[in-house]
Formats: sequence, C-alpha cells, structure tokens
Amino acid sequence: MAIVPLRLHNAPPTLLFVPPGEHAALPLVLLGHGAHLSKDDPVMQILAKGFCRNVPAAVALMDCPGHGERRALGITDEQFEADVARRMASADNVAQVRDDWLAVEGAARAADARITGPTGYAGFSMGAMFGLMMVGELPSVVAAVFALGGLRGIDACDALLRTGAPRLGEREVLMLNMTRDEHFALEGAVELFETIPGPKRMGVWAGTHVDIPPEAVELAVAFFQRTLRVTPGA
Repeated sequence: MAIVPLRLHNAPPTLLFVPPGEHAALPLVLLGHGAHLSKDDPVMQILAKGFCRNVPAAVALMDCPGHGERRALGITDEQFEADVARRMASADNVAQVRDDWLAVEGAARAADARITGPTGYAGFSMGAMFGLMMVGELPSVVAAVFALGGLRGIDACDALLRTGAPRLGEREVLMLNMTRDEHFALEGAVELFETIPGPKRMGVWAGTHVDIPPEAVELAVAFFQRTLRVTPGA
C-alpha cells in the first residue's frame, strides 16, 4: 500500500508519513534534510518512506528555515547559497530550527492518535549539523542518527557544533560518515563524536559525501528499531 504524506497544520511546512496498516504506539522520527533541499526532495522522501515502513514509525519531514516553501521569494541562486551558509553559522537560526521541531512534534502527535511512542531524530548533512547543535534541547528525543555531519572547519559553525554535541546527554547516538567527504572531513567527525557523552557508535564507509551506501541507511533503521523499542512488522 502506498504511503501518502499528510501536510501538517499549525506547524512550519511539514509532511507527515505514517505507515499503512494497523499500528499501536507508533514512534515518531523527525527527519532533517540536507542543505539546498526540502521536504519535497525525492531522495528525502524515499528516506522518509523507508523509515516509515521499516522501523515502522511516523516520520515528519520539515522545510528547514530558508528552504523549500520557506525560501525567500525572488532571491537568486547565489543569494540563496549565501543565505544557507549564513544560517548554518547562526545561533539564532539554530534556535529557530529547535523551536520549529518542537512545533512539528506537537502537530504530528495531534494529527494521528497512534503516534504515542518515543521520538527519534535523523539528520542528513545540514540536518545532521543542526541536529548535533540542537537535539540536546529537544527533551523528548531519546535517540538520534547524524549522517554525513561533523566539524566544518568554519569557526562559527564549529563553535555551535562543539557546544551542542556535549549537550546530547545520555541519548543514544549513531553517526554515519564517509572517508573522503568533501564537506565533513572524517577527522572532524571523529573529533566531534568523541565529545558526545552518552552511548554512541559510528559507521564509516569509503567514499565521498554522495557515496553513502544503502547499508548505512539499513544500519539507521536497525538503530531506531532497537532504540525506539519497535519490533519489525509490529
């Protein structure tokens, strides 16, 4: 049966994916997209549907500030690029992302009475960066996946990352990284990983930023099946 996303109300532009069939106490996964993408990106929707079916979980996919429907009207691609870079180094923007996810979580749980299980976070690239910066301030999140993220070598970004990662507390964390990622050097990812205080593990594969293999996503699914206490097929 096809998964048809529902548009959330009383929240930033967000699509909610809910698995078909009978489910009780569904967990919720907040899915953060990469830079320049949006909730309407086909790859992000494939990821959302994969988590939705295979964990199984409800999955909320939000347009991050400045992206998708929230991109400023009439700006050029060059202006958009500059705005994205500015946001990734802005404490005010990170606080906005945090508040947006809190609103999305409330709206998602109000939209479907079956979403009563725990909350997880999964972020890819920019979504991983923002997650590392602010998931420690999302009190309901019990487990997080940060894929293709780490230190950037940009002072303002790295300061936010170094402040946010130690605040993850005892949440379980899975980081997924590549050996030759041109945006997030492996050394910087490992350095940040070491500052996460709770239970954590890291998966590393050979390749560049765009080479993340299906095995990595399968590992993320298995991680949520365990940490969100969901049995496959339940």
